[in-house]
Amino acid sequence: MSEFGALQKKPLHHAADGRFDNPWDAWKETGLRGVLRWQLDRRLKNVPPGAWLAGIRNPTAQDFLAAFPLHELNKATVTTAPDDCITAVWLGHASVLVKMEGVTFLTDPVLSQRCSPVQWMGPRRLVQAPKLDKTVLPSLDFVVISHNHYDHLDYGTVVRLHEQYGDALTWYVPLGLRTWFHKCKITNVKELDWWQSVQHPGSSVIVAMTPAQHWSSRTGSDRRQTLWGGYAILGKQLRFWFAGDTGYCPVFREIGELYGPFDLSAIPIGAYEPRDFMKPQHVNPQEAVQIHQDVRSMQSIGIHCCTFCLTDEALDEPPQLLVKEAAAAKLPPGSFVTLQHGACLQTAAGVARNKPPLLGGA
Repeated sequence: MSEFGALQKKPLHHAADGRFDNPWDAWKETGLRGVLRWQLDRRLKNVPPGAWLAGIRNPTAQDFLAAFPLHELNKATVTTAPDDCITAVWLGHASVLVKMEGVTFLTDPVLSQRCSPVQWMGPRRLVQAPKLDKTVLPSLDFVVISHNHYDHLDYGTVVRLHEQYGDALTWYVPLGLRTWFHKCKITNVKELDWWQSVQHPGSSVIVAMTPAQHWSSRTGSDRRQTLWGGYAILGKQLRFWFAGDTGYCPVFREIGELYGPFDLSAIPIGAYEPRDFMKPQHVNPQEAVQIHQDVRSMQSIGIHCCTFCLTDEALDEPPQLLVKEAAAAKLPPGSFVTLQHGACLQTAAGVARNKPPLLGGA
C-alpha cells in the first residue's frame, strides 16, 4: 500500500448490476436517440462531413501539414533527459510519452492509422504518428490506459508494444480491462479502481488512478462494463497527471487536494461539439482551464485534439480557443499550452526548461 492508502476514497461509482456509474449531477447519459439527433443537427447546420480547419472547409493533406507540423521523435530526447524535471512528448490525440524520476511511460498509446475496430474504415489519422520502437525508445517501463474506447485503447498498438518490450512492460488499466489484455496474451496487467494507488516495481514512483466523468464500450452491448479514469504519477519530487477522457465535474478539486500540485498535467481540450451532446463526456478549452486550476497544475499541455476527426468543431479550433481561455483566466503565460505533434516539453515546479513549438498561435 502506498503512502496515500489511508486517504483513498470510494465514490459511489459501482452500480448494483456490476457496471460502473458517474456519481455526479453533471453526468447525463447519451444513447442512440442523442446520436441520431446529433447527426440530423449537423446536416442542418451544414457542418462539413469530414475533417476541416478554421476557414478551410475542404482542406488538403498539405493544409493539415501546415496546420499541424510533425516533429520526428529523437532517441536523445528521452534517453538523455535530465532526472530533475518531467520530459513529455505529445504523440498526438491522448498519447503522451513521459520520462520522470527514472521511469518512462506512455498514456493511451494509439499509433495506428485509424481509431476503429478495423483498419479499413473509421476515423483516420490526419497527422502521422511518430516512429516509436526500440531504435528511438530503448526501454519503456509502463503504460497507463484511461478506458477502452478505440481512440484510447488500440489493439494494433498494444500488440506492437508488447512484442517490442515484452513482459517487462507493465500495463495499468481500469477495473474490468484485465480480461481484454489476457486475450491479447498480455499478463503483466494491474487493474486499478478510482483512488487506488500502487508503487511501480523497481522504482519509487506511485501510480494512482483518479476519477473522470466518462463511459466505456467497445461493442455497443458492453456499455459501462469496465471503468474509466485518469492517473496521477507521483515521484519523490515530481508529479504528473493524465486526465484521461472526461466531462467537467466537481471531482477535480478533490484530485488537486489529494495529489496536487502537479508539475505537469495532460488535459483534454478537443472533441467538444455539439455542446449539448458532448458536454457530459468531453470538456471544451474553457472547462479544461478550470480543470487545470482545480487540480492545482503548475503547467499543463492540451491533448485529445488535432489528430482524428471525431466531432463537429474545426480540427485546429481547440488550441486556438485554449490560448484565449488561458488569457481570460489570467493564467501565467505558457502555463497551459498545446504542443505541436512530436514536440517535447521539459518542466518542473512550473518552470519550463525549454521552448517547444506550440499550436494555437501561442
